[in-house]
Amino acid sequence: MSHILIVGQKFSSLIDYIESHDHTYTVLQDVIKTKFPDKKFKHRVVADFSSKAGLLSAVDTLKTPVDAVLTTYENYVLPTAWITEHLGLPGLPVATAEACTDKFLMRSLFDTAPEKISPAFDVVTSKEDVRAFAQAHSFPLILKPANLAKSLLVTKNSSLDELLHNYDHSVHLLQTIYKKYAPNRTPKLIIEEFLEGSIHSVDAFVDSDGIPHILDQIVDYQTGYDIGYDDNFHYSRLLPSRLTADDQTALRHCAAVGVKALGMKNSPAHIEIIMTTAGPRIVEIGARNGGYRERMHSLANGIDITGAALALALGGTPNISADRNHYCAVLELFPKQPGIFSGIDHITTLEKLPSLNYFSIKVKEGQLVGKAADGYKMCAVIILHNPDAVTFQADLDWITDHAHVITHPIASPDSL
Repeated sequence: MSHILIVGQKFSSLIDYIESHDHTYTVLQDVIKTKFPDKKFKHRVVADFSSKAGLLSAVDTLKTPVDAVLTTYENYVLPTAWITEHLGLPGLPVATAEACTDKFLMRSLFDTAPEKISPAFDVVTSKEDVRAFAQAHSFPLILKPANLAKSLLVTKNSSLDELLHNYDHSVHLLQTIYKKYAPNRTPKLIIEEFLEGSIHSVDAFVDSDGIPHILDQIVDYQTGYDIGYDDNFHYSRLLPSRLTADDQTALRHCAAVGVKALGMKNSPAHIEIIMTTAGPRIVEIGARNGGYRERMHSLANGIDITGAALALALGGTPNISADRNHYCAVLELFPKQPGIFSGIDHITTLEKLPSLNYFSIKVKEGQLVGKAADGYKMCAVIILHNPDAVTFQADLDWITDHAHVITHPIASPDSL
């Protein structure tokens, strides 16, 4: 029996997994995510994550020795590295954790790779910086926070006027969005080349020698732009990939180069890649399991993603062998325009689809909802799974055509 320290926030499926495999756990919970921090619970210690010294002091109060440290949230990758270094347990090197949570540092390390694997980029702190980058590069250009997740405040810009407008808009929202979703991080904006091509992800588990154990199964993405929305969120994640075998090999190779450039060890790696006409280019690498991957790879491939991450944290070797190749998709629903949420269209038919595995509405009726580019999160999540290709594709097409977010207009779409 091992004692697992979960850093930042409790993740119910991870807790269930740990308990079902006869391990014990403690959640080192972020005080700002805690409603009643003074209450005492058996499996919880509350800590102030804004102070490294205070965080490590909280770790030192644990009465049971820790055997492994895990996090499932981007915001806690760096604190987890501090903790594993402090305890002498397998974990990411701290410098690598810093790079994995800051796209400017990440891109800088990608530039040291033996081959081109990422777009041109720069940090921007003023309109003058924005104009200078735009003069040296072709449109469209991407403006994004350097250290947020879930496509928050990410915009695609086709002209200088649009870019400057979105820069002002992002600067206006920056403090509010960081306070809400990443309160322990310093706001930072970067600008980069837009990469034309299809979007995919490769998942891997990097051992103590820095060798990535890469899943054969590549996930294909559709963005909001792909389905006619003026928004850059990830609409769908799809297994199995529709890329050719050669292109999938090229993506896995690019992923391995990126992981090594960051110096990753003892960690999951979630690598988002765009397949351009010039070859694969990395969007970003997260030092965690990809979103929904535990469920996707379990349903489609019979792979235990949580078990692989836990094996690394305990100093072992991950098992990523598959026993099947079914069809699976995760879809996140956003509104086309900001408004007051009133439901999901055709919900009765949706709930009867043969491939439906999971459906959850994430916002309340009457709540203000909007674009990921404006700092909002999804309204609903749908997961499909089916071994039969024809039924699966029919259900997937039906959702794209019919399952839409219903909103009522509001007087001030820019309000948060």
